[in-house]
Amino acid sequence: MFPTNLPYRQVHLDFHTSEHCLNVGGDFSEKNFRAALRLGRVKSINFFACCHHGWVYYPNSSLGISHPNLKTDLVGRMIQVCREEGVNAEVYITVGWNERAARQHPEWCIRRPDGMYQDCPPEGHPDSPRPWGWKRLCVNTDYLNDVLTVTKEILERYNPSGIWYDITGQPPCTCAKCTADMEKLGLDPTNSEDQRKFAEYVYKRYLQRTTDLVWSHNPKTTVYHNGSSLKARHDLYPYESHIEIESLPTGGWGYDHFPSNARYFTQLPTQVVGMTGKFHESWGEFGGFKNPVALKYECAQIVSLGCLACTGDQLHPLGKMDMETYRIIGEAYEYIEKREPWLIGAKPKADVAVLGTMEMFHGGHEGAILGAGKMLMEAQIPHTVIDETMPFDGYRFIILPDKGRLDPGVRDKLNRFMENGGKLLLSAESGVEKDSWKFALDMGLICEGKSPWDVEYVKVRKSIANGLVTSPFLLYHSGVAAKPDGTGEILADTVAPMFNRTWAHFSSHRNTPPGEVIATPSAIQKYNLIYIAQPIFSMYNSDGMKLHRDYVLNCIERLYPKAERLISVDGLQSCGRASVTHQEEENRDIIHLLYATPVKRGCVEVIEDIVTTGKISVRYRCDREPKSIKLVPENKALKAKFADGFVEFTVPSITMAQLVCVEY
Repeated sequence: MFPTNLPYRQVHLDFHTSEHCLNVGGDFSEKNFRAALRLGRVKSINFFACCHHGWVYYPNSSLGISHPNLKTDLVGRMIQVCREEGVNAEVYITVGWNERAARQHPEWCIRRPDGMYQDCPPEGHPDSPRPWGWKRLCVNTDYLNDVLTVTKEILERYNPSGIWYDITGQPPCTCAKCTADMEKLGLDPTNSEDQRKFAEYVYKRYLQRTTDLVWSHNPKTTVYHNGSSLKARHDLYPYESHIEIESLPTGGWGYDHFPSNARYFTQLPTQVVGMTGKFHESWGEFGGFKNPVALKYECAQIVSLGCLACTGDQLHPLGKMDMETYRIIGEAYEYIEKREPWLIGAKPKADVAVLGTMEMFHGGHEGAILGAGKMLMEAQIPHTVIDETMPFDGYRFIILPDKGRLDPGVRDKLNRFMENGGKLLLSAESGVEKDSWKFALDMGLICEGKSPWDVEYVKVRKSIANGLVTSPFLLYHSGVAAKPDGTGEILADTVAPMFNRTWAHFSSHRNTPPGEVIATPSAIQKYNLIYIAQPIFSMYNSDGMKLHRDYVLNCIERLYPKAERLISVDGLQSCGRASVTHQEEENRDIIHLLYATPVKRGCVEVIEDIVTTGKISVRYRCDREPKSIKLVPENKALKAKFADGFVEFTVPSITMAQLVCVEY
């Protein structure tokens, strides 16, 4: 990675156009393209050179793969307009999906161990002439040479600002070439772990060859490989100039996916782009239009987390830009444009972190991290997501959710964090030694292993009972069995079910009723640490029970009380979001307050009704008294009171989003 200066207000322009489409690009005009960029207030665009159908959109390809019905040099003409308009131009090249190459060279396709094509449906013979769906291409074959040739042609002909590779990553492959190469290296092609190791080797070789080619042409050309933005994969980051997060809320990602990813990747020393879409649902939806207020909210959310905004679109095969699309994009980007002085160079600011170990990120346990993030977002607690290699200093409070088993290095790092006054909340297997059922940290408990129960119940004690039911409430999954050693304060008790439910031994429709309190506590506190025995964060991510969130928030209040938080907000309900960014050169903090209510309609989360809130009371921690506090871009000063390191003020109302500038 290297420092980049990509602008806000980007567009990702798809163009996956089969050979069945005629007169491709025949209606393209510089006037129409220029007008769309201006109407959309676009400052950077990533457009096609080679699409998923395997065709390129410039003439006289050395590989003979120019679209057979291409009527003009779309790449060249679009780049020329971008240069005239001062718009950053990146060029798109498909990698993983290439229908033409798969059809012409089936030996280049990734094969699963069962012989089927990767990414195609399981039914049918792998060599059937009519399987549907994109087939995944293997970059361990000669196909990689085609990718490199297309890249080289684009660099030499057009010298774009950036190269954007799509559908990257190498799933394990047992094609003939990979099988032979694994055997040469002494790997077993039938062993899943050996397949994974070889696939990683192949992918890194692809990254190195493509990135080296781009940067040998021009070291300032941006490079991004879509699919390589994986958390805690620091070995992959050197092959990219920046990070992009593809996250269309209506396309299956949901509105909570982007914030969790942004909170991790903004901790890296690079720019981060958040990509949503103009579509009602997802990619390739001609004639689908997202509600303009939803796109505006999504862009406001992206920039509130210190990221650049990008909106996905798809060009009609005739090459004519849809002006209604760019009217809608322009409305959202007008919001950003007016606020850019308070966005440029801003970095997220938080003193709370959700910590994931390498095993959590690489082992498919991010549901626990997402659940913790949801709870914090709904309580308007700004936070980051970090891995074990990142610094812990600077944080006051860290959550290690559900699956964070500890090796000695992370254990020692956490102990130092607590010795320096840091507070820690753990749950379930977090805090357990990596290779045994023993606690790595002093929790006031003796670990006895996995709980024997299928479900469990919590009965809270008076110390954390505020707002909770006094009856035992259900936890859909059991956790860790541990006996107190007498040195910690029990905050909640575990209640076992009357018996485990089986096909032959059950009662009623679902879970067995609660039985008696058992000796295993559900929550215990020792000094700066609270431990919850059940996987509460994964449960919240999957089931969303408010009692689970409130139970955790009551525990958090004991470690990180509202009166001491970086920011506390009253009057903003659970769909409200609060975040803070800092502009170092301007010596100011920007508080972002957002409120919208996504609603599930059909298969899509929709934002439609934007309501104006009442007064929002804010208490913000400052190391010195601010010179001014004002709403921006309205430039409206707010009355504020500063005392004991905190400033208090009231925002009259919020209609979707509001920025508050705290200047020192």
